[in-house]
Amino acid sequence: MAFNQDLLGWSVQDDPNEYRGDFNIKKKVGTVNSVINAIVITNKANGQHTVYEDNGALEGLGTELYNYNPDGNVVTIKSKDDFDATFTGINANQYDTVVKNTKAATLALAKNAVITNDPQSRANLTRLVNTTGFKSLGKNIQELNPNETNDSLQGEPRPLTPLEKIESNSNIKSSGVNSGTQETLRYPRQSLEEYGYDYIQITAYDYVPSGTNATKGKPAGFKGINPRFKNRKETIQLPMQPQLSESTAVSWGQDTLNAIQMAGANIATNAIASAGEGKIGEALSGMVSDTDAQFSRLLGDGGSKEQVIAYFAGQAVGANNLVARTAGQVINPNLELLFSGPNLRSFNFNFTLTPRDAEEARIVRKMIRAMKRNMTPQRSEQNLFLDSPRIFELEYIFGDNNEEHPFMNKFKPCACTAFTVNYTPDGSYMTYRNEPSMTSYQLTMSFGEIEPIYSDEYDDNEQNMGF
Repeated sequence: MAFNQDLLGWSVQDDPNEYRGDFNIKKKVGTVNSVINAIVITNKANGQHTVYEDNGALEGLGTELYNYNPDGNVVTIKSKDDFDATFTGINANQYDTVVKNTKAATLALAKNAVITNDPQSRANLTRLVNTTGFKSLGKNIQELNPNETNDSLQGEPRPLTPLEKIESNSNIKSSGVNSGTQETLRYPRQSLEEYGYDYIQITAYDYVPSGTNATKGKPAGFKGINPRFKNRKETIQLPMQPQLSESTAVSWGQDTLNAIQMAGANIATNAIASAGEGKIGEALSGMVSDTDAQFSRLLGDGGSKEQVIAYFAGQAVGANNLVARTAGQVINPNLELLFSGPNLRSFNFNFTLTPRDAEEARIVRKMIRAMKRNMTPQRSEQNLFLDSPRIFELEYIFGDNNEEHPFMNKFKPCACTAFTVNYTPDGSYMTYRNEPSMTSYQLTMSFGEIEPIYSDEYDDNEQNMGF
């Protein structure tokens, strides 16, 4: 079934992905009831929508009541008093009705874009129906009617009010000073997806501690959603850069264990094993007999007796080279290179951004502010503790299908360890005449993965590069 091409009640905005719908809803302030016009701006590409109370075009679209993000099913209240007057109490049912109908229209618009071959539409639809907020609707996409929205939104009352839901749902929160946004900031500002360009995508998330369950089960690697990625914030898209590389390394170190140390280790091992079984007396007597046996064997070797005696004599007086001095020999150290642990990878990127107009300059400034805000720690309310900075999901995106590049390395969750801004990369200070923005910015970013890579996280699929 193809959806109506005109999609009555929804009008396209300056951004071709954004559509506007108008709804008549009730509002109660004190004892005064009124009917207001609610403006909904929804994005068919990502499923996000914002609801405004129309103020007659006195300022922009009106008073922002809340915005909705289907990634995590998150609602952020902007004007609590106006939200309460419109979506709680006797008007409580309006909240669910607005969300339900807007979702239905958004999904219908996304489906219609695929039918009309809009650029990037199929990838957008796939991403949309896999978000938390649209999964249930995506199963019934053919049954959605985008024109069932612009009526009076009074419906059947429900026992549980949206306010009760909001107070009990940790995903729904009021906006804060350091909360950030969930917008996509791209340079250049034209859609990199639309033109099929490959690009680097950097998305910030709240830090989730690993806790004390690190030894329970194996992580999923790059299969599925990483549980460390919670509460998405800004997404930054930047063009591919030259000299993109990755280096995987592990630590190996030299270690020695000579025959005398090995004999002592055998004695200790046998004693500990007996003690672990509760046989304390047996462990003590066994240690004595093992000591006699081990060192009788060493001293019984006529060729090495003098060297062994010299070794212990040297240890007694702190002369470690007594064997070499008296016998002209050294004890075989049994030198070996042993694995000591994994290393964490690091990545460095360097971008030079030259805004071409005021809007692009604004986007670049927002990128810089977002990176600096997300990479720095936040203070607790009483300034007693510091919360960990946000972490980042890094992706190389293949523009032909707007998916993670199959033949470039993937990333574990990363921390931004350094972020440098050069405001005069051209060697001189210069701003635009009517916009006090710099003519060029150079951004240097350093990221470090917060988790090591393990062999079992690779599979036999040759259609991707893995980590």
